[in-house]
Amino acid sequence: MSVTSIRLRTSPPALRLQRGIAAIEFAFVFIFLFLVMYGLVTFGAIFYTQQAVSRAAEDGARAAVLLPQPPDQESVRQVVLDSLARSLVVPISANTDTASRKNWLSANVTVAPCSAAPGATSCVVTVTYLYKNNRILPSVSLLDSSWVPDNLRSSATAALKAS
Repeated sequence: MSVTSIRLRTSPPALRLQRGIAAIEFAFVFIFLFLVMYGLVTFGAIFYTQQAVSRAAEDGARAAVLLPQPPDQESVRQVVLDSLARSLVVPISANTDTASRKNWLSANVTVAPCSAAPGATSCVVTVTYLYKNNRILPSVSLLDSSWVPDNLRSSATAALKAS
């Protein structure tokens, strides 16, 4: 054996004490980055779902204006469910076809279509999505999920044509 090979196999005591430090630092940084990324993605999913609910309420209000007056509540409700069925808020288990998406939405979304009496000048369509039971991402036990809403609600008002 040469002298250089002996020197390479033995390391100074300071280097031996540093082994594994990078793995420990990575573990701490990874946990922090994972929680930050999970929080951002969860917020994005909530924001997307809220926008889909708002768009569905607006579509329902728009349909109430275009339908014969006074608007039929079931027709407005179907327009809202159709709008939500085109978004990504339905879980994969109920996402096989349009009928299964609409059935799932009927069970998990509350639609309060306008009930305008003859001669009314406006109606309000309110859509409530039960987000607590239907989260897009699962909850993580390390995070406080009290900031995640139980329901996502949106309303849209339509000005009706005068008769």
